[in-house]
Amino acid sequence: MLEKKFILWANVGERVKKLRNERNLSQTKFGKMIGISGQYLGMIEKGANNLSVDLIVKICDVTGVSSDYILFGIIGSEQSINAAACLDGLSNEQFEIALEIIKKVAKFIKTNGGNNLLIQEILNQDNITNL
Repeated sequence: MLEKKFILWANVGERVKKLRNERNLSQTKFGKMIGISGQYLGMIEKGANNLSVDLIVKICDVTGVSSDYILFGIIGSEQSINAAACLDGLSNEQFEIALEIIKKVAKFIKTNGGNNLLIQEILNQDNITNL
């Protein structure tokens, strides 16, 4: 049986705003990129306006995210495939260790949202064999 999913336009608006902010774009600039005014985009971000299918497609094209993410907050399959590819070839023990690290990093990011400097510093290290 198919699971019913309901679209909460306020959540959609929050995700659109997040995508825009991640790209350091004003409402006017992002609106132009997707073919609407900045004012209309502001209403979408507040959940006051629904999105047409055409507009969802434009947002997906501009941001590179899936419509599942825009509408329901579901991370697209491409991102899942990329994440899984990083773990490919590990032994079961290595996989479990990597999974625990991923969980801890995800929790850290969620609880320390603004502290991307530390994360970026770790990502920029070429040699992390001493961990």
